[in-house]
Amino acid sequence: MSKIKVLPDSLANKIAAGEVVERPASVVKELLENALDAGAHSINVEIEDGGKRLIRVVDDGEGMTRDDAIIAFERHATSKLRSADDLEAINTLGFRGEALPSIAAVSRLFLRTKTAHDNEGTKVEFNGGKLIAVRDIAWPGGSEVEVRDLFFNIPARRKFLKSDATESFHIANLVQHYALANPQLAFLLVNNGRDVIRVTPANSLKERAYQVLGAALLDKLVEVDGEANGLQVSGFASNPQEQRSSRDAQYLFINRRFVRDQLIGRALTEAYRSMMPSGYYPAAVLFIEAPHSEVDVNVHPAKTEVRFLHEGAVLAFVRDSVSSALRSTHPITQVPGVSRANRETIEEPRSWGVEGQRGWGADEQRGERLQPGVSSTARSQAIVSTMKSMPTGGSRDDTVRHDTKFAEAKSPAIERDQEKSTDRVRVEVSEQPKQECRVESPATVQLVSQTSSPEANTLPGFGHGIKPLGQIRDSYIVATDEEGLLLVDQHVAHERVLFEQFRDARLARSSGLQPLLIPATLDLTPAEVEAFSIVQAELENIGIETMQLSGRTIAIKTAPAGLSSSDVLAVVRELLAVIERERRSFTIESIRDEIAAELACKAAIKINMPLTSEKMQWLIDELMKTQNPMTCPHGRPILMRMGLRDIERGFKRPV
Repeated sequence: MSKIKVLPDSLANKIAAGEVVERPASVVKELLENALDAGAHSINVEIEDGGKRLIRVVDDGEGMTRDDAIIAFERHATSKLRSADDLEAINTLGFRGEALPSIAAVSRLFLRTKTAHDNEGTKVEFNGGKLIAVRDIAWPGGSEVEVRDLFFNIPARRKFLKSDATESFHIANLVQHYALANPQLAFLLVNNGRDVIRVTPANSLKERAYQVLGAALLDKLVEVDGEANGLQVSGFASNPQEQRSSRDAQYLFINRRFVRDQLIGRALTEAYRSMMPSGYYPAAVLFIEAPHSEVDVNVHPAKTEVRFLHEGAVLAFVRDSVSSALRSTHPITQVPGVSRANRETIEEPRSWGVEGQRGWGADEQRGERLQPGVSSTARSQAIVSTMKSMPTGGSRDDTVRHDTKFAEAKSPAIERDQEKSTDRVRVEVSEQPKQECRVESPATVQLVSQTSSPEANTLPGFGHGIKPLGQIRDSYIVATDEEGLLLVDQHVAHERVLFEQFRDARLARSSGLQPLLIPATLDLTPAEVEAFSIVQAELENIGIETMQLSGRTIAIKTAPAGLSSSDVLAVVRELLAVIERERRSFTIESIRDEIAAELACKAAIKINMPLTSEKMQWLIDELMKTQNPMTCPHGRPILMRMGLRDIERGFKRPV
């Protein structure tokens, strides 16, 4: 007797349903896409118990005739494909004809529908994949699909569903995605009788983003718009100060199809490579339009993944478009503001918009975690009220190493002996740990548009003529301009300057190269040998010349000026480790950025280093010439702002 048998249709449908219907959100996705393909202008979604008990999707689309309503539940029955040629350019959200039969196989399903030309509507009822009844009904038009008791006939699958709250979250997230993708439509999501999402038709994506995401996030987004070689990208990406621990805030769409695409996610990561710390992700709402013939959407049963014909071109296009948008704005981190008690006594002007937008909002609302034991009031008072001018003598630590690149750029005035620099201003903070002066967590930010300017100190967001006043703990430069007070982390500021010089090869090798008296040797593992062969040419371009010794040992003969042999060894080791971690996603550009970032970190001036006023002025001027003066190559903030209005409000002066 033959061992191989054809499965009964009921069992085959349940197996197929397991691929399409993963959880209640999968049902909502399929029904939403059908409604969108039907030309709906308004879509209402109602759920109960996280979608396990009830999912109802009502639309005002074109509806179906009686015959179509019945045949729609046949497997692979669809109105969206006619021939194999149509697979070459799919321009609808659904096309397989698997959604309705798969959902009907694992639930109790009711379909009510009517076209504009029919006098009567049609009701179709299924129970566990079996057709129960088809009858005529009175119906205004469009379609309603009601799904009850999901997985009632597959208890094994039902017990693996998460809690009602988790399943509701996934459904809300899905509806939110499609509401963003279709700003011209109205969406309503009701969960257990409570409105979760209710948006009316919007005139633009920005207006819809305001409806869905709120003003707090919208104020931190930068508009992205690019077009090249048949590709288009539009939408918004967050400024580098808005950092998330996951990709949940990334809304990605390919030809208006919501996807979870690793390629676009990688392009976003590369765009923020030198602006955001590792392990953090930006928020984004991006729409990529590509020729339908160059996008394969038929690679996943749930259609949540796509493949591109020219992946490299798409990655580079999205990365460059986002990078260009980010360079057009300079987000400034705000110094944490006054406490809640003080803020309640000050009348907030209504024109200031959302509370906390300029750095004075409640700490709980903006999600900022302050250092233990240090309140917002203490920070602002430590910076403002304890500022004193104190002439100083010489350097506090003669053993501090100064970077040779910094020294080469000195003007004759800078070369004056520090012992005679009696006009220097120093700001000392009361006995608080040094790390309490640094704010590296994402803070409330202010977006300032960039315009081209030949002057280093007239970038948007800054007043004319930034003037240094002194240092805090020989680590943070206090400066002022027409807009208020600025705090500059001198180490990461110089790191940004050197990073862009190394990356753009503005330092001539002839003047920035030093031979090592004793070559530094490095023993490599077999995997590191392969990684080293990839980066050897880039290392030599930056001034790190090597030669092969016996076995897997290499010798480093030269180094960029200002770096010791131990620094160069550390740079090479870290670079090889990065290539090992990112061996599937690294590019030549990312290698160059990584080399430049490591070199800049080693060569930059350090904290606890006294600087003369001339050196501080030089550093600020050079920083303002960089493409991104707001964050270091590793994503930490360089500047913090306390605006004049903020200071006046802190002292309870009328503003």
